[in-house]
Amino acid sequence: MNSHLQSAIAALKQKDLITATVEVNRAVSEEPENAEAYILRGQLSLAVGDKRGAAEDMARALELRPDLLSRINGEFKK
Repeated sequence: MNSHLQSAIAALKQKDLITATVEVNRAVSEEPENAEAYILRGQLSLAVGDKRGAAEDMARALELRPDLLSRINGEFKK
């Protein structure tokens, strides 16, 4: 797993959305084909009310890994 993605997850567990967002953006920049990074960035976007950004990231994750649909399904029902 990308070290920035690991840092983003750790920051999210600490409820540090700013650091989590910075780290997940770095993860996406380093590995633009990493569906997990897009899912996490989408979840962070949704948490701060950016539904459009969340939808774009979730869509990109599904383009990369259609098998992740069950993990994303229902994400917008929060």
